[in-house]
Amino acid sequence: MTVTSEKAEKKFTGWHMLLWLFGFFGVMFIANGFFIYYARTSWPGVVEESPYQASQNYNKTLAEAEAQNMRDWHMALSLKRRQQSVFLVIEARDSNGKALTDLDIEATVGRPVTEDFDHGLTLVTSGEGSYQAEIGALDPGRWRIELEASRQGELLFLTHEIIALK
Repeated sequence: MTVTSEKAEKKFTGWHMLLWLFGFFGVMFIANGFFIYYARTSWPGVVEESPYQASQNYNKTLAEAEAQNMRDWHMALSLKRRQQSVFLVIEARDSNGKALTDLDIEATVGRPVTEDFDHGLTLVTSGEGSYQAEIGALDPGRWRIELEASRQGELLFLTHEIIALK
């Protein structure tokens, strides 16, 4: 007596192909949708509030940059830790190495890739050409510090990136 087992033969039909296509492209659309959502919500993409107005002031900006270079002010930036706080310390000198004592210095501290952590500081004088402000707790990582120093209409803009360690 012979026993024959008949297996049901599975065929790959057009319906199977259609399901595979919908599944593949469905996963792609969901993944792309996630990436688009994350990109749109994580960085506003705004570098200049009014690009048109900035373009109209381009020659003025170039003249201010040239005047800044001619003044040759030097700003040495450092971070000092005291207990649980971090202080931003600026040593300001003119082109002859003389301390700049009558500056108004504003700073913006934040992450380079997001504006979520940006906060402004006003530095106060703490000695001969030395200015400081308390940042507070500074998480480890890369930080951007934008300085604006002014004295009787003379301006200095400076951007500096630092890496804070734990």
